[in-house]
Amino acid sequence: MENLNKIFYLPSNQEKLIFFSITRNVLNILNTRSSLSLTSFLNQQKLSTLHFGLPSFTHLSMASEEDRKILCQTVEKSIEIFEHRLSHIEVEFSQYDHLKKEAKLALKAVYCSNDVVVNLVLKIAFWEFIVYD
Repeated sequence: MENLNKIFYLPSNQEKLIFFSITRNVLNILNTRSSLSLTSFLNQQKLSTLHFGLPSFTHLSMASEEDRKILCQTVEKSIEIFEHRLSHIEVEFSQYDHLKKEAKLALKAVYCSNDVVVNLVLKIAFWEFIVYD
């Protein structure tokens, strides 16, 4: 979490604590697996806390442009549903390093009229998201 000071420049400690809380919740969402299939998750209009997290997407290929879009849509939807403090959420797939088995995504959103950018790395070997600078 120390690296988050570099990601967010905020004038007050209270605001920093809020952003740390949001980032922690985003990581909890992204690193928890939903009981729904990927198709069911994307097609459901309403999801409850029973469906918290992301569905398994281990069958997606990061080399496929279509699968990258599906991954971004899934991440966007899960954050829209389970992190209500953020709005206007956009997730962009920026890079895939097949040697490191890492996919880099950028999460852009709005919190109380402030733009927020959280850079994420998906560790393919573990299917785990982390925040990076």
